[in-house]
Amino acid sequence: MCTIGPMRFMSFLSQFRSDHPGTELTLVEGVPDQLAKMLLAGELDVAIVAQPEAFDERLDLRLLYREPYVIAFPAGHRFAQMNAVPVSAVAGEDYLLRANCEYKDYIGEVCRSAGFSTAKVYRSEREDWIQAMVLAGMGISFMPAFSPVIPGLLTRAVIDPEITRDVSLASIAGRRFSPAVATFVRAVQSYKWPSEHLYAKREGAE
Repeated sequence: MCTIGPMRFMSFLSQFRSDHPGTELTLVEGVPDQLAKMLLAGELDVAIVAQPEAFDERLDLRLLYREPYVIAFPAGHRFAQMNAVPVSAVAGEDYLLRANCEYKDYIGEVCRSAGFSTAKVYRSEREDWIQAMVLAGMGISFMPAFSPVIPGLLTRAVIDPEITRDVSLASIAGRRFSPAVATFVRAVQSYKWPSEHLYAKREGAE
């Protein structure tokens, strides 16, 4: 998915390349619906996806890791004084919408349940643009904990309620893998992905 930060997968891809130097990988970026359609059309072997609603029953999903959402904000923001940010504290903040976020509608519902709607000032399909705008002090944004890649961007865990996503490996149910794809699937499932608990420790150390 385009909402998965590149640093999240660099160590895995490096290890996979080292263990299987003869295997070629092509990375295709997209939103979950698009990736699911490409899988069903035979245009992809596997996809790494997450969304709040159920996927097509023709897809087989294998959970890789659970990732919490955070609030991203610039230096000097009032959120820097908090250990974690309640959803209700976002009310009145200028909000930068990540247009390709598969959880944007769900997050909107969470905010409305807390008694407010986000004040959207900009929206973009580009994750790097949103992060750059946050860093420039143009607003705040919800984003997955492992997405931020721009130095200086500050984040805090979201609470009351917590927001998380399950990131899974998707393939066509019942379809036999080629040897190369089977090797990749085994590698991605056995890889020790950092957990949300490690993120919580990192947050506490800031």
